[in-house]
Amino acid sequence: MKFLGKFLLLAACVAAAQSPQTSPQPVTAALPSGVDATQLAAIVKQQFGETFTIPAKFPTPVITADFDGDGVEDVAIVANSKDPLPDSYAYKYEVADPYHAYFGFGNPKFTSTFRADPEHSHHLLVIFGSGKEGWHAATPKGKYVLVNVPFDTLEVGRMLISKKKPPIFVIKALEAQIMDSAVWWEAKKKRWRWEPGDTVQ
Repeated sequence: MKFLGKFLLLAACVAAAQSPQTSPQPVTAALPSGVDATQLAAIVKQQFGETFTIPAKFPTPVITADFDGDGVEDVAIVANSKDPLPDSYAYKYEVADPYHAYFGFGNPKFTSTFRADPEHSHHLLVIFGSGKEGWHAATPKGKYVLVNVPFDTLEVGRMLISKKKPPIFVIKALEAQIMDSAVWWEAKKKRWRWEPGDTVQ
């Protein structure tokens, strides 16, 4: 019996040694169902204008969730623009800087020109969905351009902001080897908030 047990153990070790080792594959964010890169570029152009472009090969160009808590799917899109303010009137979107607002200076008329790190100066275009079409609707519930939020990748996170209410969906902004942060919609005050640290689950 002991011999049989040792034999089975030896056989298992040999099989494990002979099996090919697979390394983890890089995870890339897929575009939302039914939307390809061309369609996404068209949506950005339609809703925000021609000054915005989607950066090539960005690991997480799009995340979707119900960010304003109304039960309709919303979207956050990574985009670049040298000057996001001028077209805000024509395309009816609001420019916000929740990052600098956290430190007491969040007027986007001034802070939108800050370019401390050109490689990480992407904007976040957020579309609040409307009706059955959600964020695909021709006339969304709301549109926002969030400037100066530091991130290398994005994820959807959840955060508990009140013990009396369920967690809300937030934009989890990740900076490699620096910090994680949360960007979320404060419904009562109708504004975007940014907060660093371990607030995101």
